[in-house]
Amino acid sequence: MRLAYDDAGSGDCVVLIHGHPFDRTLWEPQLAALRDGFRVLAPDLRGFGESPVTAGSVTMRQYAADVEGLLDGLGIGRAAIVGLSMVGLVTMELAAARPERYWAIGLVATTAEPVTPHERVTRRQRADAVERDGMGVLVDHMHTGLYGPACPPAIRDRVDAMMAAASPAGAAAALRGRAERPDYRPLLARLDIPALVCTGSADPWSNQEVTAEIATCLEHPEVLVIDGAGHLPNLEAEREFNDALRAFLRTHAPS
Repeated sequence: MRLAYDDAGSGDCVVLIHGHPFDRTLWEPQLAALRDGFRVLAPDLRGFGESPVTAGSVTMRQYAADVEGLLDGLGIGRAAIVGLSMVGLVTMELAAARPERYWAIGLVATTAEPVTPHERVTRRQRADAVERDGMGVLVDHMHTGLYGPACPPAIRDRVDAMMAAASPAGAAAALRGRAERPDYRPLLARLDIPALVCTGSADPWSNQEVTAEIATCLEHPEVLVIDGAGHLPNLEAEREFNDALRAFLRTHAPS
């Protein structure tokens, strides 16, 4: 799968991967903030942005394989990976499969816990509804917890437009793939990689309890809880997030 991507800056490589149902423009503030010190890649996962769509179901391992293929094609041997929301799971897949390839990971607004039977059914049903009725179904659902109470209207408008523009087939495939996710906690426990674990205090999905569970599984976690932010701390608290991410990456960069 050939992914669309942005490639900016030079130095040690950092890969920023958007969540669901977003695209690579979610990371524009971070690409701008990091490009002076790092080579920054921001791909569109398959089914999103300008990358090809695969209908049906796409697993987290398949998304990870696409990213591995991108790195291989660009001749990048080592990188840091930062994944938000669903793509925290993809980041875990990447790090668990080839831990020697990743000098640091960032897990933003995500979870490591396995899917529950109720969640599996709900995600499959939502996927069917998105294919049938369009992205409005998913946008309405995301509004139940995506934004913190003080999220600026301009960010809401930008992200709403991003979600509405997504492919229903691509979004549905991701929902079905996520409905089959395993328990990532044993995989995390085997890693010896520096990890930044971030959430917003107003995130109802990746709340502080969920985030603490991730941290307890890791050898070297650095936990950042951004007060008042919802599920998109990189946008709602851009400066605080950028400062923390840049400092983390500078500390652990190979060069």
